[in-house]
Amino acid sequence: MQMHEVETRQAYSILIPAYNPDEALVTLVEKLRASGFSNIIVVNDGSDESSVGTFDKIASFVDQVLTHEQNQGKGAAIKTGLRYVVDTYPDKTGVITVDADGQHLPQDVVNVYEEGLNKPHHLIMGCRDFSGEAIPFRSRFGNQATRLVMLIGSGLKLKDTQTGLRAIPMRYARQLIDIPGNRYEFEMNMLTFTKRLQVPIQQTTIQTVYENENDSSHFRPILDSILIYRMFLMYSLSSVASFLVDVGMYALFIYLLSPYFDTAHVVIATVIARIISSLFNYLVNRRVVFDSKARRSLPKYFSLVVLQMAISALLVYLLFLLFRQGEVILKVIVDSFLFFVSYYVQKRWIFKK
Repeated sequence: MQMHEVETRQAYSILIPAYNPDEALVTLVEKLRASGFSNIIVVNDGSDESSVGTFDKIASFVDQVLTHEQNQGKGAAIKTGLRYVVDTYPDKTGVITVDADGQHLPQDVVNVYEEGLNKPHHLIMGCRDFSGEAIPFRSRFGNQATRLVMLIGSGLKLKDTQTGLRAIPMRYARQLIDIPGNRYEFEMNMLTFTKRLQVPIQQTTIQTVYENENDSSHFRPILDSILIYRMFLMYSLSSVASFLVDVGMYALFIYLLSPYFDTAHVVIATVIARIISSLFNYLVNRRVVFDSKARRSLPKYFSLVVLQMAISALLVYLLFLLFRQGEVILKVIVDSFLFFVSYYVQKRWIFKK
């Protein structure tokens, strides 16, 4: 029976990125072997000397331990493992990534494996349930935030964007090696590329395991969050900078034109300032935020600007007719909504790579 299970669980390689692992990794590898997985690759991502014993213990249970001399990040470790599997086992169906800290139970790995056999061309994601009271606050908050950013940025409605338990088709594994990101942001970037590479996603529910408030996680809340949300943060900063340019240019042209006009200088200053600030916003978004070389993006961008202004005016007017008060508040609500819509349109259409 044991040999039969080993044979039926060879379609996927198991890839475990590990940084300063403890006994949880030893237990995980032993149980994965007992569950029928023998092709297991572990990447030692520059762990310190305290983890030498752990890697010695798993040496006889795994197919290969790949080593980074220095810590490069989880994303870099996954890419190292993917490159090894693609080069060494090109005929496999794919790769299943599993976290080293014991949060993924062997039975859930088996479930994801079986789902991968049923849908070999899908990215299978083992999704946790964050509704329980035992879930650490930072994990619940982080999941909600990344779900929102993923929905706005890519249109993907996912239950768990941060799960490390994923069955990756071999075709997709080859292409992931060149995707940017060396730390936790790589797992988010992986998801944003699914639409571009036309890889469907299957979400499979797994058990949610947290021990000691998840203090074994190497996730750096501030720095890694900045990396994960980098594009949206840069988009937000670009919008703020463009607003300051708009106000500054308006004030400058009011000063320069007021001696020559009675009232028309207000309209002229408004139009010129808006044109300059829009050009500034376009250049920053194209070169810095979305790093895009898309053709014909300038006319698309200004079409969006004009359309956004018209929709803003129309919605504010209609809402004011409905409520008959709060013009400023209505303007803030409408423009905040359009801010997110504009981000999605710019990323998915105007500056699409």
